[in-house]
Amino acid sequence: MAVLISVVLSVSLLTNPARFSGRVHEKKATTLNTDETARKMINVYSPTQLIQNSDKGKELLTSSSTNLVSEIFKTMQDYHYSHIERVSQGNQKQYNQMLNKSDSLMLNYNNPISSDMLAQILHYSQFKDKGDVKRLIVPLKSSYHYVYLLNDDKYTIYKVKVGTLKLKTIKQILNQKMNKNRIELRSVNGNPYIYFPNQVKMKDYGYMLQEQTQNSYLNRIIGNTTAASVKHQKDKTICSSQNQDLTFDNNDDVIYNNYRPNQKITSQIGALKSAYQNAVQLGISLENTKFDTYNPKKQNVNYRLYIEGFPIYSDQQLGVYNYRFMNGNVERFAFSLRDFEVPVPTDKQTITLPNSRNLLIDLENSGVNMKQINGIRLGYQVIPDNQNKLIVTLQPSWFIKINNQWINYRSLDTQIGKGNSNEL
Repeated sequence: MAVLISVVLSVSLLTNPARFSGRVHEKKATTLNTDETARKMINVYSPTQLIQNSDKGKELLTSSSTNLVSEIFKTMQDYHYSHIERVSQGNQKQYNQMLNKSDSLMLNYNNPISSDMLAQILHYSQFKDKGDVKRLIVPLKSSYHYVYLLNDDKYTIYKVKVGTLKLKTIKQILNQKMNKNRIELRSVNGNPYIYFPNQVKMKDYGYMLQEQTQNSYLNRIIGNTTAASVKHQKDKTICSSQNQDLTFDNNDDVIYNNYRPNQKITSQIGALKSAYQNAVQLGISLENTKFDTYNPKKQNVNYRLYIEGFPIYSDQQLGVYNYRFMNGNVERFAFSLRDFEVPVPTDKQTITLPNSRNLLIDLENSGVNMKQINGIRLGYQVIPDNQNKLIVTLQPSWFIKINNQWINYRSLDTQIGKGNSNEL
């Protein structure tokens, strides 16, 4: 099998090099990832979605070669911010007008992020204490000297004055080859979502994974493993030392408990910082990983891998890192020993998904309680290879959020109540 994969990779790299222009690294399985570029906080806490509003309407922009939304967001680090003020709250009409602002870019987060985090990564202290931010609006007209921070909750809009928008750099980014899907902003049960009036074509991917050893984490976290207590159970191994323990299961998922954290977490910004700092210290790969969700009741932060601007979903921890501060004195981390390494060809490279209208009709005809839906998004489902755990397929699909669980619409009948939240 390994020889066959090697031959396929060699031939494919020669015949279709563009498909392999991403993450082709040479790493040893026992080496912890130390790619500092992938660890920059702005990469993890940049928005996840880029929409352009022009005379053509709204278009969702994605690319197989460039993380468009992160590149646009990084230009905002260089802005000279001079003033911020709230211009509207509670006015849905004015809020909708801003969402439809002509000749602009909209940068969206999946989960609202604390403005305190924006203050840190965009280097402007006046962003602090402005609540959560769901969207950023960047005008594309040279006459504008403002950007806008929006939050769907209470229809809040902040206007931020800037010296000069980096329009030349932004337009260079937008001139790259990219995919454009016409979209509309609509509401489902009071929650805005991206509505696709046309069918959506997405590539599927095959990936080879790399696997780190249990010892690499034992040495990093526990240190002197001879002093650790090791218990082998049917489907997992538990390694304990003073004030901490590591659990490895047969699916290469890991749970790490730290019973003596350095600080107490009482806010979103505290949780976001701690999640990031600990991921770096643990040596967890953060390449192409984005902040995805935050649960304030559980102090739970979720990172998720994104491929071509779309999130991936797995029944395991693969592609997901989770941090939680529990009971006022415990930090819990969940991640996988495996991460995505080399893309490989698949038999079927493009899949056509139904438009939003037909999707909603299918859901209703399937008996789904439409009032329970609080989110709809496109993403990739991880399909394991039964013959080799280091090979997976990423299959495009619609995902429906019901009761805080993201469920593949293809398996709604069997998965309601068993969906993917990846929360601890």
